Amino acid sequence: MATFSTSAEVLTPAENPLKRGQGKRLPPGFVLAEVLRQTGGTYQTTTAMSARFRDCVRAVAKLTSDDELLRVAELPEVPVPLENCRQLDPRTRIVMVCRLEVSPAETPRWRRVPAAGIPGWPRGEPRILDLCRGARIEERTLAVGVSLLHMGPAADLPA
Repeated sequence: MATFSTSAEVLTPAENPLKRGQGKRLPPGFVLAEVLRQTGGTYQTTTAMSARFRDCVRAVAKLTSDDELLRVAELPEVPVPLENCRQLDPRTRIVMVCRLEVSPAETPRWRRVPAAGIPGWPRGEPRILDLCRGARIEERTLAVGVSLLHMGPAADLPA
């Protein structure tokens, strides 16, 4: 079954110096203390999903006939638990992560494979699903309105 999850993770040095376009630096993530101030000290916040990520969730929901995933794709924001951040220094920089995991076992049942081979997905569907090995589609939000989308076969991405 395809699963959707959210989490807050410490911003890694590998993500911090990333550049976009003509060398413009990406925002350095959220400061935990600021997030907690905005939530009134509650260890839960929300994050918006980009239209592209929501399209991916919607496509997987339709392909797997998952009504719950379809409902998630229509939400403007999703809750993000911060419980794993309780022991962190309040100055720690974090990113909000939305993750969609599609198991390799469910990929083949999405469509029939004709004798001529695997046809392409309809235009606009995530191309990663062509690989039929499962997928991990992940969006990491670095600041309000700034996110990075990663897509790959489930076997090729770290847990």
